[in-house]
Amino acid sequence: MDPYEQLAGLDLPTLHVLEAAMALGGLVTEAEVSALVGADATPYLRRAADVGLVAQLRGRLLVHGVLREVFARPLGVGPAAEQLAAVLSADDLKVVARNLGLPTKGRKADLLETVAGFFLDPDNVHALVKRMPAATRTVLEKADREGGQIRRYGGSGIAHRSTYQHRHRQVHPLDWAEEHGLVYRVTWEDYQLAGQVALALRAADYRAPFQPQEPPVAWHTPDPPTVQRDAQAQGIAVVGLLSALLDGTGREPLATVKAGGVGVRELARTAKMLGVTVPTVRLLLAVATEAGLADLGGRVIPTAAYDHWLKLGLDRRLAVMLKAWRDLAYLPSSQTGPWVPEHRQSWSAHARMTALQVLGDRGTTNLDQAAQWMWWRQPLAFGGAKTVRGLLDEAATLGVLGAGAVSPAGRALLADTDIARAIGDLGEVARTAKLQADLTAVVVGTPSPELAELLGATAVVESRGTATTWRFSPATVRGAYDAGWTQQRLIKDLTKITEGGLPQPLIYLLTDVARQHGSVRVAPVASTLVSEDTALLAQICADKRLDKLNLRLLAPTVLASHATTADTMAALRRAGYAPRRQNADGRDVIERARRHRA
Repeated sequence: MDPYEQLAGLDLPTLHVLEAAMALGGLVTEAEVSALVGADATPYLRRAADVGLVAQLRGRLLVHGVLREVFARPLGVGPAAEQLAAVLSADDLKVVARNLGLPTKGRKADLLETVAGFFLDPDNVHALVKRMPAATRTVLEKADREGGQIRRYGGSGIAHRSTYQHRHRQVHPLDWAEEHGLVYRVTWEDYQLAGQVALALRAADYRAPFQPQEPPVAWHTPDPPTVQRDAQAQGIAVVGLLSALLDGTGREPLATVKAGGVGVRELARTAKMLGVTVPTVRLLLAVATEAGLADLGGRVIPTAAYDHWLKLGLDRRLAVMLKAWRDLAYLPSSQTGPWVPEHRQSWSAHARMTALQVLGDRGTTNLDQAAQWMWWRQPLAFGGAKTVRGLLDEAATLGVLGAGAVSPAGRALLADTDIARAIGDLGEVARTAKLQADLTAVVVGTPSPELAELLGATAVVESRGTATTWRFSPATVRGAYDAGWTQQRLIKDLTKITEGGLPQPLIYLLTDVARQHGSVRVAPVASTLVSEDTALLAQICADKRLDKLNLRLLAPTVLASHATTADTMAALRRAGYAPRRQNADGRDVIERARRHRA
């Protein structure tokens, strides 16, 4: 069995017990671990043994080495004396063994085993700590508070000091600790406090963290029809949201930041436009790009795949979104700052499925409690309780959860079966709207692309949910006329999609805005030609040599040119005319030859 997979399946109290065992050196007895956690650790050690993470060795329990990757500093302590002592020479080990009252004969391996065995017994370590000099204890307690590291000590070596009996040298408080195996050199100047010694230095009532009780959750037995109904409503809503997001980016692409994602301001603006939270916008963008519905280059725009997606039924559209969510290599809900597609959280796809498996057949309306409980069940499968809560929020938004329980679509994701079939009938897309006298249009369900385009061109979304409400205003109708719609075309197309006739207030609005639209026109002009000689201006306007100026007669005495003043002057002169230049105030500009000097 893969030890990493086994680790990911362990609950919090089992991990607490294994961490305590690692802090004690990794070769322990059940009694020693129980004393450190303040409770019977036997059931949890046996659970770890059942999955191959604890084994018997010389009458003690040996914790699997993979735990060192999980607990680099178990309980905040450094490596055990056995690991640290391996760097000592045979002569150094003899000095340490003699000071500990141990045999000093044998090879280095024998000496190392003897010293390591001494520190595996907590009683030996506690007795040694009790008899250390006060000055040494003060230094070691400070070292424990700072992570067990002692910097810039730079002792001269155990055997060397022992040979010369400290002559011509001031004794340091750490000398005693080093000569008794409490600290070990890890660099030329730095030393490390042995893990078992750090625990012995702590207060007599110190206990390792241990949480055997499950966090309370108000569970209920899910009602399948209610779960399906709620999940389908969420699915219809999120399909509509993604359509609205990508329709919007099709008209006005989202700008991206240098990192290749969408900035905070754009996220907030989009969230306000959709009437959702920023985390929901992150989720929609992540799903859209993963599914290939949006392209993330210099800006976020829909792809041709999006146009194909719009032609699918609602159930199949949602299925595409759920598959993309399952395959995401990161959790959008865990991001802060700009939204950027990430690939550093490879565990996240497994975490999604684990969350659904752990939730099982349970249901709850309190996702905070559920997140705490799920993290307690399998801490190493998730990044923390906050991560689980974000994951559950994503699942609820997409209809993977319904009424606080795993939906049929969620179970299809787990089983890798037909997701669209599990989603069920989400109804047809809405092709009509109810146009009301208060200048609103209400669409129940998800609007068809054609309906969304028409209403999006003439109104703005006021609210979203199982029904979407658009509001018409002079500004929105004017925007439609600016985009090329005519009053006749709008009345004709709106009449086609309404469930009744057009309300009189809407007809008045369309007519009033059309009457005013274009009464004032604005055209770009780079320069003008003015002359009282209307015949000359007509001749200039008709002169083929001046076609590049795009001359247009604004009045009998005024011509407009698209070229700059300088370019217009030059072109006229090349054509044989004699123009005179004026400034913006209409005053003549005297063109004096510039005299250059060094």
